[in-house]
Amino acid sequence: MKLDPHIHSCYSRDTKSRPEDIIKKARKIGLNIIAISDHDSVKGSKLGINLSKDINEVFVVPSIEISSNEGHILGFGVDSVISKGLTPEETVDKIHDEGGIAIIPHPFSFYRNGSFFNNKKTLKNLVKNNSNNYDKYKKNNKITSIEGVEVLNARYIIGYSNYRANKLAAKHDLAKIGSSDSHFIESIGNCYTELVCIDNKPNVDDIIEAIRSKKTIAKGNKTSNYLIAKEIFNKKIKGSY
Repeated sequence: MKLDPHIHSCYSRDTKSRPEDIIKKARKIGLNIIAISDHDSVKGSKLGINLSKDINEVFVVPSIEISSNEGHILGFGVDSVISKGLTPEETVDKIHDEGGIAIIPHPFSFYRNGSFFNNKKTLKNLVKNNSNNYDKYKKNNKITSIEGVEVLNARYIIGYSNYRANKLAAKHDLAKIGSSDSHFIESIGNCYTELVCIDNKPNVDDIIEAIRSKKTIAKGNKTSNYLIAKEIFNKKIKGSY
């Protein structure tokens, strides 16, 4: 199963991609599962879920990209808004309270609110109770650790950030996630996560468990720098977003 867990819609305010067009593109390129992970909003995610109810080819998982006070965190499987501006630890706790899992997008990217770029203490706090001990810590209500990190983010201009994220995932036994981090239709699915243990029609619980169990392979290629530059020009210079 091919999953792109980090796609932005027009409800992120920095893209014009409509949920219906996102789903259409995902079907066209053979993605099985997607998540519309908008900045501090679940409007696009909920609309995508409703639009996909009668579509067998693409399953939409609820998700949100939350702005903690030290960087972005994906609340994968979360269908309600989590307040922005909380500490990373508080944000991860809220994600788990909502039944989701926490994934760090672009963790070492200094220009894109990477949660682990500056604060080593935060990194240590969020990986200390890794998913090998999930059942133990769950019983004691002490899960504050993340479940995965993006080791392939298609929007990275410099590959070193992906390299560092991959080393982090290997060292701390975290799920390795690939995602497009798409802000325009053409980039959807450029990087994606292969879930190696789901063969039948997926559901949210199965997908979350696959990631928690690290049954993931990050695949894909970087989005064209030309297309990213074109997007930035339209957004920053022309003001068309």
